[in-house]
Amino acid sequence: MNNLTKQSTSNDELLKLLGISLWVFNSNCGFIIEMIDKEHHNNSSEHWHKLIELTSGSLLDYKNLIITILGKEIYDLFYSLVEDRNCIIHSMPTGEKVDNYVIPIYRNDTKNRYVRIDKSFLISFIKKNEQLSDKIHKHRGY
Repeated sequence: MNNLTKQSTSNDELLKLLGISLWVFNSNCGFIIEMIDKEHHNNSSEHWHKLIELTSGSLLDYKNLIITILGKEIYDLFYSLVEDRNCIIHSMPTGEKVDNYVIPIYRNDTKNRYVRIDKSFLISFIKKNEQLSDKIHKHRGY
């Protein structure tokens, strides 16, 4: 996998987890948009083509609509995942190594905290996305 770029990357397992993390998060964003989309479910006055242009943070602005349609538990979990996703996306490779692979670190100035985006963080993020997906599926009756 590292032969795609001359830039320094981490090991293949971390890169794979990063890709899976983004995929499952984006899938859940799409799932939430589908559930609040006017044309498909007539749940709101919002059209899908407007909703898909939103960032995940902007999608949180539809808090009342998401809570009304999907419930507070789903909104709260999605909110938590948006924060974790922001940590992943806005992290920087630092050169710090964990178990002999380079990890990115995210520093949130407003909370004055550092988040290490290592394999355990990504695996936890993927599992939380799975929980969100299961809750939305259950809400739909599947």
